[in-house]
Amino acid sequence: MGLSERTLARLLTQQTGMSFGRWRQQLHLMLAVKWLGTGASVQQVADELGYESAGGFVTMFRKALGTSPGRYMTERQAAG
Repeated sequence: MGLSERTLARLLTQQTGMSFGRWRQQLHLMLAVKWLGTGASVQQVADELGYESAGGFVTMFRKALGTSPGRYMTERQAAG
């Protein structure tokens, strides 16, 4: 794209109101919910998103959404 990392981070903040780290976490959460909804395992999702362990992914997910991926998906399916 021809942009420096700093310029890209600044533009991202201007356009989304989020830091790069926050934007990346939101992207990971959206992808995780999508993949878990198609039947992917927590381990598969963690691997696809680049986490070293499923536990690290679960910790991020729980901090962001207040519950584990399994419970989140169960509640989402029950509501839908």
